Amino acid sequence: MSGGNAAKEGSPILSVQAASSALAPAAIGARVIAFIIDAIVLGLIQVILASIVGDTTIVGGLTRAIIYAVIGFVYFGYSWTAWRASPGQRILGLSTVNAADGSTLNWNQATMRWAYLFGPSVLNSLFGTQVGGGLGAIVSLIVFLYYIYLLYTAATDPRKQGFHDKQAGTLVASKSS
Repeated sequence: MSGGNAAKEGSPILSVQAASSALAPAAIGARVIAFIIDAIVLGLIQVILASIVGDTTIVGGLTRAIIYAVIGFVYFGYSWTAWRASPGQRILGLSTVNAADGSTLNWNQATMRWAYLFGPSVLNSLFGTQVGGGLGAIVSLIVFLYYIYLLYTAATDPRKQGFHDKQAGTLVASKSS
């Protein structure tokens, strides 16, 4: 009669904690390339939408900025919660998971990660449609510096978790390890 602890019986079952600690953090270069792939996909969608919504007024610019933000949120939020990776990440064998246990992100985590990762760009695009000149350039510079900070925090962290990953409790891992 068998029973009891599966580990004692030689079963190859890993606990969730053991599985998450076995996740190898993804290399920064692969993450950047995945981001570029995703940016190209979203850029193509934006070009198509811009040809449909050709309004060049402030209202048209704000409308497009809001539509682009919603599309970006759905694109990343859905892919992180349904597939564990954005399309660009999938191509490179990466996954975005819960840092604590390696599980699939929930919508709260996906929303937090998206907000910390893309929120500044959304604010910049909304701000940029209303304010031009020097003030718009200053806001753009601040957003650029924020992205340098995110890249720096991800590159220097032992688990390659950037500020945005730590805030959302996420980890970008390499599936091939």
